[in-house]
Amino acid sequence: MAIELLALFIPIITIVLGVAIAIVWIVTAHRQKVQRIDMRHKERMAAIEKGLDLPPDPVEPETGRKPGGLRSGLSGLLVGIVLYLALRAVADDDVALFGLIPAAIGIASLVAYAFESKRNGGGTR
Repeated sequence: MAIELLALFIPIITIVLGVAIAIVWIVTAHRQKVQRIDMRHKERMAAIEKGLDLPPDPVEPETGRKPGGLRSGLSGLLVGIVLYLALRAVADDDVALFGLIPAAIGIASLVAYAFESKRNGGGTR
């Protein structure tokens, strides 16, 4: 009984922690972006008050990663398959179906990557 209950809580806790990490990452990235914009605004206002030429706009570096990339799609697919097989080994098939959620997300990322690479004119490097 306790092992079955533990096997049920593992995917639930994993999903909750994954969502929490994603939320913290999004909030942190947003705060950094707001701070950069605020600092740029203050710099430009100080230059205007002193009668100086405005500094040029900084160019944001591109990370080179697109949402739905090949790496994230394959990772999601493989994690979902492994999670499904692991849950099927310790629990029944109904619980193991929760492992297909990350697999579906991985497949969606791979499809998005395929469409994006087709739209941008070609294959991979």
